[in-house]
Amino acid sequence: MTETPPKRATIAAVARRAGVSPSAVSHVFNGRPNVSAATAERIRQAADELNWRPNYASRKVSGQGGRSLGLVIARASDTFGRDPFFMRLVAGLTQPLADIGWSLSLTLVGADDEARVYRDWWAEQRVDAFLLVDARTDDPRLDLVGQLGAPAVVLGAPVDAAVPAVTVRDDAAFADVLGHLGELGHRRVARINDAPGLAHTRARDRRFAAAAADHGVEPSYAIWDAEAADPVADLLARVGDVTAIIVDSEVIAAEIVAHAPELGVSVPGQLSVVAWEDSWVSTLVRPRLTALDAPVEESARTAVALLERLVRGEAVTSQTVGGRRLMVRESTSAAPGAHA
Repeated sequence: MTETPPKRATIAAVARRAGVSPSAVSHVFNGRPNVSAATAERIRQAADELNWRPNYASRKVSGQGGRSLGLVIARASDTFGRDPFFMRLVAGLTQPLADIGWSLSLTLVGADDEARVYRDWWAEQRVDAFLLVDARTDDPRLDLVGQLGAPAVVLGAPVDAAVPAVTVRDDAAFADVLGHLGELGHRRVARINDAPGLAHTRARDRRFAAAAADHGVEPSYAIWDAEAADPVADLLARVGDVTAIIVDSEVIAAEIVAHAPELGVSVPGQLSVVAWEDSWVSTLVRPRLTALDAPVEESARTAVALLERLVRGEAVTSQTVGGRRLMVRESTSAAPGAHA
């Protein structure tokens, strides 16, 4: 990142654009009634054009104290609460942020409110940097943080050279999984994802296809439909005669393991199940899930270190952290008709 980021607008700049005094701007944003409606609207428009909001947080303007990392997650509260990855991420951010005297500002938003929250938090000086998760293809947040001049790091697949990323070294993950399944006699394996619009989904699809070719596996793909009347039955009907599946979410994998026997499909007797993520959820179901343990905490520490350097004005590059470890448990066994 060699370009100098734009500086934050000031109340004086807003006043100049609106053709009023700084006190008039202050009055409008403090809700005082002594400014006409037309003037107030002109002031608000000028503030929007400059991405300015009052410094409600009354934070320090120098030194290292009072800094905050912004984490804006565009998910419904129920899906967020059921995703162990985010719990691990928040826990992983806590210590490295405390070590440098930063706090974490976290919010859940709807997709329509996402850009507004980024603009407001930055303009109001509530945060000093952003950690971007769930990066999408053509993600509008990348241009947005550039326009705002906000330091930002992507957690996951890099999608824009201008915004550094922290990526897990996943090159060998599918090879490890398909090697394990191949030893058990599996030759038809499906990859299941629940977020086709995310950048890392396409990257995983490509790596899965390459690993399948190397291991003599016939690959197939399916998207989890949470809106189906019975999502597990719907999925099992669509994956056909595969003997093993690799599921992006351990929560979904656990649901499949728990419900498939009720539909006449035994796990792992007829269908082996592997979760791409590992957490405490993997050991709650029976059989326990074979899963890939990701270095979430290492990713969090690395992201915080990069963001601190960006806030200090240093140039940084994307970083890759250690790979996933295959945790073999009871949800995988010999393919039907094969001998492990």
